[in-house]
Amino acid sequence: MVTKPNRLRYFLMDCAHFIYLVLWLWFRPRVIDATGNTTTPNWKGSGIVAANHTGFSDPFLLGSVFWRRRMFFLTAKEVMATPAREFWLKKAGCIKIDRSISDMVAIRNCVTVCQQGNLLGMFPEGRIQTDSNTDAVKSGAILIALQSSAPILPLYSQKPNKWWQRRLVVMGEPFYPAEQCAKKFPSMQDIQQLSAQLQTKIEECKKAYESHH
Repeated sequence: MVTKPNRLRYFLMDCAHFIYLVLWLWFRPRVIDATGNTTTPNWKGSGIVAANHTGFSDPFLLGSVFWRRRMFFLTAKEVMATPAREFWLKKAGCIKIDRSISDMVAIRNCVTVCQQGNLLGMFPEGRIQTDSNTDAVKSGAILIALQSSAPILPLYSQKPNKWWQRRLVVMGEPFYPAEQCAKKFPSMQDIQQLSAQLQTKIEECKKAYESHH
């Protein structure tokens, strides 16, 4: 169970917060909505930022887009390969998940983070996608959203052709799975249908990206 972040966690997360602000100057993210209009990602309250995954810089891009907020991240256990790395990443707000199993401990930790009014960043495809296609969305984001009642904010971006180019990020409309499925115990079919809807929303962001890139 994740408890309320202590002062050390806040300190380390705020160090990352400062780094994200610096990276904002590097990425210079231009954030648009699915219609192509420029938007400001000043989301308040809890939320699950669900983005496609193109490379190791993606968490830093998400952090720079939402640099005004402290942000937790669902992180694969492989990233926390050493005890020292795991210690510091957890203190900085990362939540370890074992993708080889149905890691309900990680899901519950994410639910707690969202119930405390925080932002959670995650990549629901579950792996880095090396091309512009999107993989099927896994059920984790939906489970967290249903149990926490937090909305999902779909995002899409791609690595630029040149390292100095400005990053374009498309942010879709908030998606509220808990409002569409009020069952206390959703069926697997319910979860799969909601996951398909989330994938559709990410695909819509992708189409907007391709239209305005």
